[in-house]
Amino acid sequence: MEGPRGTRKEEFDQVLKLVNYVFRESNNQPPDMEKRYPFLFNEDNLENLRIILKDNRPISHIGISEAEIIVYGCRTKIGSIGSVCTYPQYRGRGFATLLLENTIKKLDDDGADVMLVSGEGGLYKRAGCTEAGRVHKFRISGDDLKRFNPQAMEVFPYKEKNLENIVRVYQKERVRFFRPLEDFKKILTTGLAMDRKAEILTIHKANEFLGYLAVQIPEEKEGKERISNVAEYSGIRRAILGAVKPIFDRYDIQELSFNIPFHDAEFIYTLKEKGFKSSIENIPGTMKIINFPRLMARFRPYIEERLDKKTSDLIRFNQEKDRFTIGFGGEEFNTDARRLAQIVFGTPGKEEIMVESRKITKILKEIFPLPSIWPGLNCV
Repeated sequence: MEGPRGTRKEEFDQVLKLVNYVFRESNNQPPDMEKRYPFLFNEDNLENLRIILKDNRPISHIGISEAEIIVYGCRTKIGSIGSVCTYPQYRGRGFATLLLENTIKKLDDDGADVMLVSGEGGLYKRAGCTEAGRVHKFRISGDDLKRFNPQAMEVFPYKEKNLENIVRVYQKERVRFFRPLEDFKKILTTGLAMDRKAEILTIHKANEFLGYLAVQIPEEKEGKERISNVAEYSGIRRAILGAVKPIFDRYDIQELSFNIPFHDAEFIYTLKEKGFKSSIENIPGTMKIINFPRLMARFRPYIEERLDKKTSDLIRFNQEKDRFTIGFGGEEFNTDARRLAQIVFGTPGKEEIMVESRKITKILKEIFPLPSIWPGLNCV
C-alpha cells in the first residue's frame, strides 16, 4: 500500500477512472465526473485529490476543494469534501478512514478552519462530523402564484455577456464564497448545480440586469410531480421573487423550493409577508470545525461588533484534538466536535443546545450561531 498522498500528474487519468467507475459507470451513467465537478478534477488541484494505491494504481480516493468564504467582511477558509470512493474489492479495509484522517490534517495545515462533507454516513460521524447550519426551506406551489406581482420579471438562459453582471451581484452578498472570475467561468457552464441537472437563469426587467438563479431542472419521471429547486440565487430579492412565475412557465412545474440561510432575513421576511411558511433544515451533508481557535480569531471583528471589545478580549477559545473549551473569567464551557459545530453554526432542531444559565452561555448565545455558507454552485 502507498499513501495517503496527493495525486501525481501521470495518475490523474487513473483517478478519473476510479471515480467514474464508482459514481457513474456502475450506475449506467456516462463517465463525466471531470465535467461535473471542475473544482475537484483539474490538474491544478492534484494535491487535493488524496489517494491510496495498491499495485501502483489508485484504489481509494477523497477529493478536496479548498475555498475562502467571506462572512460580514471576515474571511476564513473551508474545505469541501466529495467523490469519496473505493473500488468494491478493496472496501472494508479502513482505506477511507485513513484518507479522511489525512484530509483533516491537510486542511488544518492548509489553513482551513471548517470541513463541509457531501455525505452523512458513519465514516464522517465517527470523525466528529455532524449535521449543522440553519436554512429556511420555502415551497411554492402553482396555486401560490396569485400571491406574486403579475408584472413578472423576464428570465433568460445564461450567456457570457452577463458574466460580469453575475460576478457584480454575487460580490454584494454578505455571506459568500470568494470566487475569482475563472471560478465563475468553470461552474456557470457545467449544466449542474448541487449534483443535479440545472440551468443558470438571469433576471431582467426593461433590459436591466437584476440577479440570477441556478434552477435544478425537474427529472422526467412518469407519474412524478415536476418539482424544481433553486440551488443558488443572488441579486435584488424582489426581482428574484418576480422570476418565480416565469420559472413555473419555463419548466411546467408544480412546485419550486428555495433554501434561504437564516441570515438572509430580508428574503425570509418578504416570503413570510406573502403568507408562506418555512421548514427549518440544516445545510446539506455534514460539517466539522477543524481549527476552532483560528476560526474565532478570524471572526474577532464580528465578535467585537456583537459584544464590546473589552468583553470579547476576555473570551478564550481552546482546542485539544476533538475537545473544545471556551473560557470567560473564571467560567469554562466544554464540548465535543459535534455539539460545537451545532452551537457555532446553529441547528434546525428546536432543542436548546446550551441549557446552562451561566454568564458564559449568555455571551455565547449573543455571538452564535454564525452565518453558515450554503454550498450552491461550489458544491462537490
